[in-house]
Amino acid sequence: MTETTAQSAVPPPRALPRRRIDPVGLAAILIGTGIIAWSGIFVRFADVGPLSSAAWRLIIALPGLMLWTSLTDRNDGERPGRPAVAWKSLIWPVIGAGLGFTLDVATFHFALFGTSVTNATFIGNIAPIFAVIGGLIFFGERPERRVWVALALALAGGWVMAGLVAPSALNAGDLWALVAAFAYATYLLFIKSVRRSLAGPAATLWSAIVSAIALIGWALIAEPVFLPHSISGWLAVLALGIGSHTIGQGLTSIAMGRVPVGIIAIVLLAQSPISALLAYLVVGEAISALQMLGGGIILAALVIARPR
Repeated sequence: MTETTAQSAVPPPRALPRRRIDPVGLAAILIGTGIIAWSGIFVRFADVGPLSSAAWRLIIALPGLMLWTSLTDRNDGERPGRPAVAWKSLIWPVIGAGLGFTLDVATFHFALFGTSVTNATFIGNIAPIFAVIGGLIFFGERPERRVWVALALALAGGWVMAGLVAPSALNAGDLWALVAAFAYATYLLFIKSVRRSLAGPAATLWSAIVSAIALIGWALIAEPVFLPHSISGWLAVLALGIGSHTIGQGLTSIAMGRVPVGIIAIVLLAQSPISALLAYLVVGEAISALQMLGGGIILAALVIARPR
């Protein structure tokens, strides 16, 4: 047999199948992001301080998360050979996630009383950029080149939406939002670690318990009024607890176990134009030409990063 014949007998190498994005995870992050975008509006209507509204957000979220976790565990229990959860290894990641979210939600609420909803949301949503870097370092996730391009474009769009503010011109509210960004990135990375062992609702529940304990203590020490004292105040914290946390953060946790961090980062950055539109419709914050341009840039980034 000649060399040519031998070579022709060898089958050509198969192309590796492209990794497809989990449709359930993608739907979860899209819906969750749309719901979380309301958070800044709800906080504005709460008639308690930023720490108390953050504490009530977690307190109200717990019953729904417990029910959701119970239903999830019941379904998972029907699967034969389900591995046991190593709870000892989860203690520190759960505490890290809970404390990360405590700092995030508290400082984000501080920011909302010192800057616009749009600015607070944009600066707070720099977090996914840090999360992508952390995903590369700690989880070995390497986003495609187009995802990095889309992240840079979305970040530029958010900066345009915030009015092209120079770092030297940031006020106290903007700086609180920057702290919130670092804290939320920490939360996302810890939740991704917890999601290796727990379902999304359970991961959200256990971290929320840690956050609730920390925020209740912080609020009782630092703020004179803890209980909302009007119907609109109670409705605001109910919306924060049930909508923003139980549903919004619960869906985000589901997505963290199914979708690469890079895609999640792009979608989370879309909160800025959604929040700007909501702030215009609900609390009368004007939308400038720069904000519309920035929103268009972020939407273009979403198109670039879309699953293919």
